[in-house]
Parts: sequence; structure tokens; C-alpha cells
Amino acid sequence: MYNIDDMIYDCPVEALSSILGKKWVAIIIWELQKDKKRFGELQRAIPECSKKMLTQQLDFLIEQGIIINNKKSINNTVESTYFLSESGVLLLPVMEKMIMWSNNNLNCDK
Repeated sequence: MYNIDDMIYDCPVEALSSILGKKWVAIIIWELQKDKKRFGELQRAIPECSKKMLTQQLDFLIEQGIIINNKKSINNTVESTYFLSESGVLLLPVMEKMIMWSNNNLNCDK
């Protein structure tokens, strides 16, 4: 049994699909693949995603153990940096395979 956002799934593929299928989640993970980013950097990288939605999805990904939020206090300000957890890094090859399959099997008009 897999519990994602208070939904119970018997199938691991369905559980992962419920995570990656959420709006902006795959893009957020993809943006964090190379290096750590602060909230503002993520916001600039995904300008179509509202601040509220980005916050919600980052919180969701932290809750799922896919992203880590490292907070440091520097001179009375908190510097928050987001990066992929080990689990999040392990998702990247899965996403790459999904991209390859999509490019080879889906008819996308651009």
C-alpha cells in the first residue's frame, strides 16, 4: 500500500503517477537536477507557475521525501535552498525514460 496525499494506492506505478502527474511537479524536479536553487531562482525558471502553487508543490515534494529544503540563518535572515534528495535523484533516470518513450511514441504537434 502506498499513501500519497491521503490517497491509498495498491500499485506503485499508480502512486508514482499521482506524484509526477501533479501540475509543475515534474518540471520542479527537472529544474533541480543539476544544482541547488533558492525559491526565487525556481520562480524565475518556471515563470508560469504562481508563487502559491510553487510553494504548495515544493511542500508536497518535501513531504514525499523527493526534495530537501536546507535552511540557514545568516544575519537575521533565513536562506532557504532546495535540492533533490537521494530519492529525487533516483527519479531522474525514470523521467529520462519517460521523455524517450514520449518522443518515440507520442504524436506531439509543436
